[in-house]
Amino acid sequence: MPIAVASRKGISGLTAEAEEHRVVLTSHGRPVAVVDSAERLDEEIRLVRDASRIVVESAAEVALGRSPRLSLDEVCGKLGIDVGRVRERAAALRA
Repeated sequence: MPIAVASRKGISGLTAEAEEHRVVLTSHGRPVAVVDSAERLDEEIRLVRDASRIVVESAAEVALGRSPRLSLDEVCGKLGIDVGRVRERAAALRA
């Protein structure tokens, strides 16, 4: 959303829109800021922390020789990531 449009909406309008979805503010078409709901931000931070914990614990298990190799499906399952999306992105990077 261009900053000029956000300015016309005012803080109340921008806040109401951010409760529905993340709002990216732009200047001359370039993203410069993001307005998001506190609830959505807290949830995303929790997800990142949980994923980080899982990665660190898994790395520790491997370092201690206690863990077999995991398949992509198993890793994605532990992290709550859609394996199909990971494969699509990997294919796009190879193209």
